Formats: sequence, structure tokens, C-alpha cells
Amino acid sequence: MDDLVLIATSTHELQDMMDACQAWCERSRMQINIHKTKIMVFYETLCSSCIPAHSFVTSRFPLSRPTTQTHLKEPGTFIYLGLKLDPILSMDSATQHIKKKTNWAYLTIAAVAHSIRYDSSLRSRTTRFSPLVLLRLWQACVLLFATQTLRYLRTPTQIQTIQTALTNSLQHILRSTQ
Repeated sequence: MDDLVLIATSTHELQDMMDACQAWCERSRMQINIHKTKIMVFYETLCSSCIPAHSFVTSRFPLSRPTTQTHLKEPGTFIYLGLKLDPILSMDSATQHIKKKTNWAYLTIAAVAHSIRYDSSLRSRTTRFSPLVLLRLWQACVLLFATQTLRYLRTPTQIQTIQTALTNSLQHILRSTQ
């Protein structure tokens, strides 16, 4: 098992799920890596009185060691299915993450375009370096990712940020074919 996400509506429910997961791991002679295990609690609004969650992983494996309880870390942001989430789900971190990935994808396509232009024979270069080929690469790598994540954004400013990043990315791709 590699990654696991437990979603609960209360700390008691989450603790029960983590205990069941721990029991399964012990039966399967596996161990939860407590250094990589994190917990994120979502709030309607972030306030100074918000209490961090107190959940534990009880480590009893291997059986020769004594039982220990470990407090889980609560990060400020967490990447889940490619989206960067924060405790109030403001999606500001996600917006910046999408923008960064959009820019990174453009740079990858620009590197491919450069490679096609200078590392290919003249005959294959004219076919593979056409603006249509680069546009299709951009659609597959950049546009698809950005549009799949747009539904998670919450404000017009966030959507405008992604729209600007996409426009700039496309303009750079089209300029690279000239």
C-alpha cells in the first residue's frame, strides 16, 4: 500500500478509522510511517480559536518494541490529487499551484520544440515542428490540466489568474514557432 486518505466528520470517527488501519497493518505485518503521516482539519473560517486536531497513531509493530503514541503533524497546506489544499479551502494555494504547473508545462513544451527544431533532420523537422503540433501538445499538457482544476476555484480573481497564465503560455508557444 502506498498512499491512503481517510476522510471523517469528527476526530472520534477519524481515530476509529486510524485504529482500524493500524490493526490491518499489524495483521499484514506492515507499519505506518508516522514521519510521513499527516492530518488536515478543514474549517469554515480560520480563526485564532481554532483548535488543532489531536489524533494519534499507536505504533505496536514490531511486537518486540513497547507501544508508543505519536502526535500527527498538521501541515499548513496539503497536495491531494494534484490540488494544493489549505484548512479553509480558500483555493489560493491551489491557484498558485495550477499557475506554477501551467508555466512548467509551457517550459517543457518549449524544450521539446527546441529539440525538434535543432536535433531533427530537415525533413522530419518541418512536419513535427508545425504550429498545429505544438498547439496539440499545449492542449494535451497545459489546457487539459488547467480546465480540469478550474471547477475547484472559488473566486473570479482565481479564475482570472489561471486565464492569464494560460493566455501567456499559449502566446509563448505560438511565438516559438516563428
